[in-house]
Amino acid sequence: MKKIVTYTATAFALTLAATAVSAQSEIDADGDGLLSYNELLAAYPAMTEENFTAIDTNSDGAVDADELKVATDAGMLPTEG
Repeated sequence: MKKIVTYTATAFALTLAATAVSAQSEIDADGDGLLSYNELLAAYPAMTEENFTAIDTNSDGAVDADELKVATDAGMLPTEG
C-alpha cells in the first residue's frame, strides 16, 4: 500500500511539473524560455507587478520554469474574480 501511495504521489508531482512547463511554453511569446511580466500579464490579466516580483524569486526580471512551477504549486498565479 505504501508503494502505491508513493508511486501515485510521484506521478502527481511529475504531472504538475509537466503542466507548468507546458503552460510556460504556451505563454512564452518570444520563445526565450523565460516569462516576462507582459507575457504573464497576457495569460493572467489580474497579474500585478507585485505578483510578478513575488514569483520572480531570483529577481532577474523573468520567470523561469522552476519559478513558474513553485508559483503554480503555491497558488501564486492570480485569478480573475
